Amino acid sequence: MQRNTIIPNDDTIPCIAMHGKPQSMVTDTGEAKGLEAVLTEQGFNTSGKKAKCKPVCLFENTDCCLARILSRQADFVNQISMLEESITKAGHICLFLPKFHCELNPIEMVCIFLIITNSQFLTLDHAVLGLCKIPVS
Repeated sequence: MQRNTIIPNDDTIPCIAMHGKPQSMVTDTGEAKGLEAVLTEQGFNTSGKKAKCKPVCLFENTDCCLARILSRQADFVNQISMLEESITKAGHICLFLPKFHCELNPIEMVCIFLIITNSQFLTLDHAVLGLCKIPVS
């Protein structure tokens, strides 16, 4: 759920009168506002737009769907996720790694190391299939 925010004071918001104003992300009854309500409050014309493109938005599109429009807003982009906030509050460092990138992901590096050093237990097929398992003795 998106937290309350301040509408960005930049050229991505069409309604200049809304720049810098607070925006609540819940209705008066406490329910989460939808994409359309949030964007309409910011001055966007949302008529005829789908909530999200299927399967994904084309990279060059800037306003193909409501999700794409919102994803380009500075307040949305700069918001810290609830997961990252929880981890940081607990005194830990939250580090997001690229998915399945063997050169940057420590788990993948350990798996390859174990395959090389324990070749009698593991094979390269295990690593290729993502099945790096260490036999328990």
